[in-house]
Amino acid sequence: MKKILTVLHLIAAICAGCATRYSLLLTNGEVVTAHGKPTYNAEQSRYYYKDVNGKLSYIPASKVREVAPASMADKGSEQFIK
Repeated sequence: MKKILTVLHLIAAICAGCATRYSLLLTNGEVVTAHGKPTYNAEQSRYYYKDVNGKLSYIPASKVREVAPASMADKGSEQFIK
């Protein structure tokens, strides 16, 4: 029984790491939150990401100033703006 609980806790911890939130700081100062790391498509010059509802969305790369993990962006996003 203890082995099963240990394995379940390990799986939960691994899965929690996969659900990292990212912040996309836009050129107009808005912040968009993405579930998982956004991917950049060079051919279309867009960042594709999943929004908070799990819907696949995109933003033109010309409107994105910074992409950072939400934990990093929350601590001092003003350092990214300068």
